[in-house]
Amino acid sequence: MTRSVLIIGGGPAGLTGGLRLSLRGFAVTLLEQGADLGGRLIRAGPASSTGTPEPDVPLDAIPLALLGCHSATIALLRTVGTLRYAPFRRGPRVEFVRPGTRPVRLRRPWAPAPLHAIVALATFNGLLARDRWQFLMLLERAWEGESLPADLELRTAEDWLAASGQSPMARAQFWNPLTHFLLGEDLAVVSAGALIAALSRMFLSDRSASRIALPEVAARRLLIQPVEDQLRRTGGTIRLGTAAAQFRFDQKQVSGVELKTGEVMTADWYIAALPPSALTPLLPERVLTHFSYFHQILKLAESPAVTVHLRFDPGSAGVSRTLRRRLFLLAARPFHWMVVRPGVEEKRQALVSLVSTGRFDLLDLTDQALQDCALAELTSLVPALTGVKVLGAEIVREPRAFLSIRPGTAALRPLQQSPFPNLLLAGDWTDTGWPATLESAILSGDRCADAIAAQSRS
Repeated sequence: MTRSVLIIGGGPAGLTGGLRLSLRGFAVTLLEQGADLGGRLIRAGPASSTGTPEPDVPLDAIPLALLGCHSATIALLRTVGTLRYAPFRRGPRVEFVRPGTRPVRLRRPWAPAPLHAIVALATFNGLLARDRWQFLMLLERAWEGESLPADLELRTAEDWLAASGQSPMARAQFWNPLTHFLLGEDLAVVSAGALIAALSRMFLSDRSASRIALPEVAARRLLIQPVEDQLRRTGGTIRLGTAAAQFRFDQKQVSGVELKTGEVMTADWYIAALPPSALTPLLPERVLTHFSYFHQILKLAESPAVTVHLRFDPGSAGVSRTLRRRLFLLAARPFHWMVVRPGVEEKRQALVSLVSTGRFDLLDLTDQALQDCALAELTSLVPALTGVKVLGAEIVREPRAFLSIRPGTAALRPLQQSPFPNLLLAGDWTDTGWPATLESAILSGDRCADAIAAQSRS
């Protein structure tokens, strides 16, 4: 007898769980309340636009940057046959931009791990020699088995780095930009434990873990559409524009999901693949208050993001001579990182995307103010683009873009398996050991599928 799974939410986590289960022979039904799949990975509806609109060029809410340590994402792209659109072999180097100086590259030396990280840091002239030496000494103590402080999850990364001897300049001009890129917020906000975990994965494991790929296509074509197509081919059902109203529970498990239309859907297992702010309204009050597993979700905080996409004609002289695939991490600027792609999608338009994370004040700026600010940032970094015509700008504001990884957050993130055996939670914000990234979302979907498959065999 075929066992059934009902998934609420059509973002990367829900799609991943659905595809993995469908490939294993489960009858999967996925509900998405919006008109499109993709969740927070894609822009929610049309972005604000200036200039000539380009509806045929889909844009991401935040431009994707894949790391070599994103093994779950890489495995999924292999499954759906789109890994070729994210070529690591042509990946950019990370370039740090400090106030009043030229960009400084962080090298990836040809050396085995973790020696490659030591050499990269030791030769990086974006840090003063004293800061490099202090951090190398810290790494040496860790590798020799000296334990790190036990309270790192309860301290901010700013506090830990200051206590480790990193100067205010190093924290502001190197560690803060890197933290915004990896974790999405300021050093003074994120936990030290989260930063150490991210740095360890990227720099202290296999050398390939620090590789970076900037996909040549948008997330819809790279991931969302291929997963949707394969899920449908394997018998999965997808219902768009279908909103859940509430989960129904009996004493031991979920008994069904009531839709806003009044319809009640039932299955053997249920996966809630929703952000925290969308999940908790679907849970009865008695479930939220009785189970600390669910009650702790109410304590999680979410952080904003603003992205400005600038489009250029790749045939323009200034663009064709100047733009190449690059990743800038910006210090002491309104935007925190910038991705340059000389050609995206079939139209091969040059696209520059500037991202600000964790800043609520930018949400209230006008479209024109954001575009002017983004263009000023770009031309200060690439002066040859001064005066080059911008074909258009798309601006994506997301007040709740991702989970804020503050001190104490790790203990609040729920495991995928809930107290009810037939209910699992998926999403980048669940407990995967990763920050709230695409990798975390996909990994959570994989774990939900593995747990259900294991239960079905028992």
